[in-house]
Formats: sequence, C-alpha cells, structure tokens
Amino acid sequence: MRLALLLSVLALAACGGDDGGDGDAAQPQHAPSAGTPIPGGGLSVQEALDSDLDGPLLVRGYLIERDGELRLCQAILESSPPQCGEPSLRVESKTLTPSEERASVLGEVADGTITVSETSIG
Repeated sequence: MRLALLLSVLALAACGGDDGGDGDAAQPQHAPSAGTPIPGGGLSVQEALDSDLDGPLLVRGYLIERDGELRLCQAILESSPPQCGEPSLRVESKTLTPSEERASVLGEVADGTITVSETSIG
C-alpha cells in the first residue's frame, strides 16, 4: 500500500503544468532501473535514517567511495579527493558507481545501509 502511494506521489510530482508556450513536444520518459541514480527529489539521508516506513525509499545524496565502500552522503566536502559529509548510508549495489552529481537512489534502508534492487521498476 505504501509503495503504491509513494509511486503515485512520484508520478504526480513528475507531471508539469502547461505554460502555454509553443515549445517542442516533451520527449517520452522511460522509467530508470532501480539500480540507476536519478536526478530529483526523495528523502534526505537523515530523513531516511529517521524513517520508520517499510519498503523502498527514494533517498537523495551524493555517491562517494570511501575506504573501498560506496556511500550515499548527505553532503560532499570540498576536499581532494571529495569526501563524504555525514550523515551517510552504506550502499549495497552491484551497478552504482561514485558520482559528484546529486542523485536519488531507490532502495531498502536498514541499519545504516541502503540496499538497491537490481531489477527494473518500469
């Protein structure tokens, strides 16, 4: 039930208004796989850690590799190489890679880890 509600909210958030302009028609949008970071919204890392919701959560942050481990970080520290700003979640995924771009990741959050499903959601 909660997953259906979350997906409905995400679908409504993706709908934009018509500004009445004569611009190009919108390109068709394809659902990303669950193991792909996507731009946009979602919970902050801290909100995900504090959440008591069951099921997958869409969590936004930065994917930073630290000590051989991929982490979803609330912030990125200005250092060379970039460091993970806390709070953060350890990421269990076979397909995600570090990125200094903000991304949202869909996965199950438990015990300081986000486990990303490698199956397609669309």
